[in-house]
Amino acid sequence: MNYRPDIQGLRAIAVLLVMLFHFNPAWLPGGFVGVDMFLVLSGYLIVSILLNRKNQPGYRLTSTLRDFYLSRLKRIAPAYFAMLVAVSLLAAVLFLPADLATYKEGLNQAAWFNSNHYFAGFGDYFAPANHEQPLLHTWSLAVEIQFYLLAPLLVLLLPIKALKWLFATLLITLTAVAEYRLRGLGLHQATYYSLYARLPEFFAGGLLALYIYTAAGGRPWFASLGLVLLLASAVLQPQLGHFPGLSALLPVAGALLILLQPARGPTGQLLASKTMVWLGQLSYSLYLWHWPVLALLRYYTGEQVLDMPFSLLFIALTLALASLSYYTLEVPLRARRARYKQILGYGLLTGAVLAVSPSMAKINKALTPAPLPAEYTRYADPATICHGQIVGDCLKGDLSSDKEVLVLGDSHAAMLNLFFDQLGKDLGFKARIITASSCVTIPGFDYLRIAEWAHEPCQTQIEQARQHLAGAQVIFLAASWHWQLASHDFQHALSAFLAAQSQAGSKIYLLEQEPLLNKNPLRALRFKALGLDPSIGINPAYQQANATLQRLAASHSGGTSLNFEASGVFAQAPFADGTSIYLDEHHLNEEGAKRYAVAARSAFVKILD
Repeated sequence: MNYRPDIQGLRAIAVLLVMLFHFNPAWLPGGFVGVDMFLVLSGYLIVSILLNRKNQPGYRLTSTLRDFYLSRLKRIAPAYFAMLVAVSLLAAVLFLPADLATYKEGLNQAAWFNSNHYFAGFGDYFAPANHEQPLLHTWSLAVEIQFYLLAPLLVLLLPIKALKWLFATLLITLTAVAEYRLRGLGLHQATYYSLYARLPEFFAGGLLALYIYTAAGGRPWFASLGLVLLLASAVLQPQLGHFPGLSALLPVAGALLILLQPARGPTGQLLASKTMVWLGQLSYSLYLWHWPVLALLRYYTGEQVLDMPFSLLFIALTLALASLSYYTLEVPLRARRARYKQILGYGLLTGAVLAVSPSMAKINKALTPAPLPAEYTRYADPATICHGQIVGDCLKGDLSSDKEVLVLGDSHAAMLNLFFDQLGKDLGFKARIITASSCVTIPGFDYLRIAEWAHEPCQTQIEQARQHLAGAQVIFLAASWHWQLASHDFQHALSAFLAAQSQAGSKIYLLEQEPLLNKNPLRALRFKALGLDPSIGINPAYQQANATLQRLAASHSGGTSLNFEASGVFAQAPFADGTSIYLDEHHLNEEGAKRYAVAARSAFVKILD
């Protein structure tokens, strides 16, 4: 095949789009289309290479397959597994034991190039957020490897005419399937990471390779139009709709137009410039390393958007690691000469890969401070509360009392199980507590915006709560208000709920959000033990949410908002009298829930009088 420097330029644009999006999604909402550009490129190049080999004198299927898979292995594996080893060792040092256990689950899948399936169904409310998962980006490499298992057999066994029909049919069919699952079934996460939703991009690139192999190329202005389409698809998201599906066809078309014509005209010359070619050569290593660096910095700082010093650190580390990876691993281990050095390199890398898993546990254990008692590492015993499922009668407090209150909400209500249990036993009432992760368990809650794994438990708990609303005289609502109230649909649902229950004669008490921390206190304790000095402050976002809650409560006759900060229980948050009362940035632990109950006692005496 003839070398095309403009393809390296296209790779450079793709990786820069992805990195900008990952660094700050607000800057480039659709920068993730860079991944789709890579997949189109991969389809184009792989099919082109295979067609070229298929038509060489002395072609043999077995040797072609062997050479293809060896070349792909040399291209992808060394830098990839070196990244897994390095990131795993850093995770063993920095991560809390529970977070490391979550990381290892993803690592096991990433090692077998199955992480797209893993992250398609990933869902754990108390695991590190997606932007703190160092191996999240490996899903696209898993998709690519899975395509490699399919493409050679199709291209080498079928004639070109049949391939054209097959690729076109699969492109249309799978795009329609993805569109239906996105818009009809609402399966956004599962579709985004799936192989079937990304295969159309590979097939589009493959179709172009088949077309160029049998026909002439395009016009010089095609590349300029293609670049415009690519940038438009990156800038106009999310207005273009759910992704991939039909929305993916815009960046796919842009990439195809650029590939259709080798470097000509101003766009082609830009893509073939020395800087763009260099970035394109570095693109694989940049993609491999930028995300783990970003995720680990976010894990340490607790911030999705890094401040200036950490942003500069991100740029420096990414460039250094990518350059080191490219010049010491990618290039040497792909070279044809110095085979003994390659054997030594592969041997060392294999040994590191085999050693990393048992080493992680030992390193993490050695650097982990003495474990805290259970009451400091959870907000309630998950086996005994009605959170996401019904366990027993869902009652806490004085179970012999005739006074019963209903408590609804998300995990911020679930963390109050001990709160209501203690107050109920003290003041002679029982509380029925029905909650779900990310879900305020009231009728009309806009559950489609929360993680897909939480949809079914949310709907189930809302129906359970509905059965008890009719006779409920006193209702308490608690939630992560700073997050929930960001949704206008939720505000409407909450307002409608307050109106309906006020009309029914219920008294509804909205428990305002506790002070929001800017860092996870358990992580901060670990970092401090490592000799680092993380500072924990208060994030004022919760105050604005509480102000909105007060206005909503005041606009309905049965609504009242409750705030207990004046009691001083949170004056030294995340501590109280030197004792940790927080589980993470916004949840109290069991000790915190008990102290909170003491602070709220006098108010509850009046409420239940």
